[in-house]
Amino acid sequence: MELLLKVWDETTEPEQRQSVLVLTRLLDFIADTGQADAFDDYVKNRLEYAPLAMAWFATRDEAEAWLRGLVEPPSPARIIIGDEYHRVWCSREDNARSIARDYVIEPYIEALTARGLPPAVPSFESREDASAWLSEHPVSPFGFISIAGESHLAVHHKRLKRHTLHPVASALSEWEEEKKRRAGR
Repeated sequence: MELLLKVWDETTEPEQRQSVLVLTRLLDFIADTGQADAFDDYVKNRLEYAPLAMAWFATRDEAEAWLRGLVEPPSPARIIIGDEYHRVWCSREDNARSIARDYVIEPYIEALTARGLPPAVPSFESREDASAWLSEHPVSPFGFISIAGESHLAVHHKRLKRHTLHPVASALSEWEEEKKRRAGR
């Protein structure tokens, strides 16, 4: 805070002063809401966590009901529906709200598989078997498993106290399509 106040005193550009003001308010918010320890944990352990999401929902209908029920929805925010990341967007002007697919885990899968999959991974007949095993043996934050012969990336969401399972082949295929779509914009 002292550094920010010093920068404030030395800055004359209105745009830079606005940035300092935003950062000052952000630090005040973190301190005033008792989130200093959570913020410190986030900074120190960011790479030990999966991409952060603020909530998990089994279905899109549940997520949309949650979003409609919020007086002041966070925007933007990341949530998980089933095993897929999504972005929540809200417009303060007209109160429009939307949920869109977010391809945040796919680059992780691409990087983690760039040199090939590990030769030996835990293997399960069903998703239920894999989920039961993961509840007793959480990966931190990522681990490969096999379900019915298909490679999956298991992602541990420490703050949500759950795992998501991402089929490697289809995730990489979807990511390639998404990259093509983005390049065509």
